[in-house]
Parts: sequence; structure tokens; C-alpha cells
Amino acid sequence: MARKSMGKLIFAMAQDIRMLALGNTAFGIWVKLIALIEEIGLDGSLTFGMARAPSLADIARIQFDMTETELKTHLETQSKTQVLSWNADTQTLAYGPELQPSKRTLANRENGKKGGRPPGKHITERTDPAQRYLPPMSIKGGKSMPASQTQPKTHGSIAKLALTKSNKALAKQGMPSNEEIDTVYNCIGPKAFEAAGFDPARDMQNWSAARQWAADGLKAGLTVDEIERLVISEVSRIAQRQREKGKPATHLGYFGKAVQQSIALGNVPPPVRTQAEQQAETQWEQAMQDWMRTGCQSPQPQITDFIKQAAA
Repeated sequence: MARKSMGKLIFAMAQDIRMLALGNTAFGIWVKLIALIEEIGLDGSLTFGMARAPSLADIARIQFDMTETELKTHLETQSKTQVLSWNADTQTLAYGPELQPSKRTLANRENGKKGGRPPGKHITERTDPAQRYLPPMSIKGGKSMPASQTQPKTHGSIAKLALTKSNKALAKQGMPSNEEIDTVYNCIGPKAFEAAGFDPARDMQNWSAARQWAADGLKAGLTVDEIERLVISEVSRIAQRQREKGKPATHLGYFGKAVQQSIALGNVPPPVRTQAEQQAETQWEQAMQDWMRTGCQSPQPQITDFIKQAAA
């Protein structure tokens, strides 16, 4: 879908009976989601956590100022009315069925990536019979230069140096402090050592590898809790796999590559919820769907209220 048609699409959808039934709040969320597909999607779809797309949790926090569960509820509700398409298993968001690109459009795009079919009747200086034996034409507005000078002088090296200094300054601004890294390191180090299955009485209690994980996690914008969940999950998984193979890991650095890759991909596992919290979340999702179907007339249900009721 071309960007210039976004305005017409939004105008048309604002009068769509399906969107009117969902309410103004859902319409605002729909506009942001469609703009997100336009910005970083491909062929009318976007898979969260893949390629350059952030995770669904990050999109919910940054773009919508809500939790991942809240955003999922909106996606599922709007998907039922087919104003957009949402696949929870693959975390893929796409246009609604009527906005999906046709098979011919997709085929043309693939053909365009290969260079397309060359035009058969396009006349150039080389193919025009009237100019076949003439010398090459000069470029209008071109600049002549001495034969000894094949390229114009530039200041590329100075510009490159300035750009390098600028990049280093920006990178330095995004670096967490040593105090922040040590705080996370002291938190996740012992827990990672325990998750790996090492025996404090026999194995040397060395978890220095976790300091790099702490730094990488903070640079990626993860919280202390998210870093801890990611590290514990990845270390436990690999440690269990190696024990089943009869080749247990001998030091914490063995898990370094896998943990750093998970941090780079943002593969943060969801927090473990109690049965009461899961039941409260289910009740809240149902209340949210009922609230959206009624046009958002009453105050929006808050998940914290349901959690308090479950804990009481």
C-alpha cells in the first residue's frame, strides 16, 4: 500500500462500521499499528522480534504506554473484526484481508529485485542506429579535468574522521556506568551460577562472565528483571541439554555466546505468574473485550484491580 493512500485509508476506516463498534480508542491504536507496518514492515506484514522489528513488549511500552498483555488484547479484538490480521503464534501483524497485496503485486516486486525485464524498444546512444558510428556524447553540465587527474580531490578522510568521532561520542552516551553494570552483575551472577547446576563446594565460584551479560543487557535497554529472566532461562536450557548429552558445561563462560545472542534478539521470557494471577489476567482480558465492544463508554478496566481481587 502506497504511503500517499494512508490518508484515504484512515478516512475510510474512520467511517467503517466495524471500527465504529470498537470505539475511538481502538481506532487510534489501529492507526498506529498500520503506520508501524508501513514504517518497518515488508509486503504488508510485520513480525515482532525479527530483523529490525522490536519485540511486542517494547512496542507496547514505547508506542502505546501499555503492557504487552494489554496490546495483545487489542490485537486479538481487532483481528476478529478483520480490520487487521494478527497471528499470536508467530507474533505477526499484517493488514486486514482487503488490504493485503495481490499475488501479481508480490510477483512484480520479486521481479523488480532481479532487475526486471529490460525494455525491448528503449533506444539509447548505443542501440540507436543513427548514432552507432558517432563518438560518445558529452554529458551536459560536465566538468572537464586534466588527463593526469582521473578523480576530483575530496576531503573524504576528514569527513570520515569527524563521523567516527561523532559515532564514538554517541556510543559513549549510551554506555551504562560501571556502578549500574556492577549492580546487575552482582544480582545475576550467583543466580546464573546456580542455574548452570554448578556445585559451590566443588566448583570454583566464578561468575565473571555474567558481567558482560549485564553490560550488554543494559545497553539493549533491558531492565534488571528482564536481564535476570533472560540469563536464567538461557543458562538453564543449555545446561539441561548438555547434561542430557553427558557433556555438562564446566564454566559459566560456556553459555556466553548463546546469552549474548538472546540479548541482541531481545528474547526475554515472560515473567512466571501464579495461578491466581493467570486467572485475574483472563478475567481482565474478557472485561477489556466487553469494554471495547460497548464503545469504551465506561471507565477502562485495570488489570491491577483484578490482581488485587485475586490476592484478597
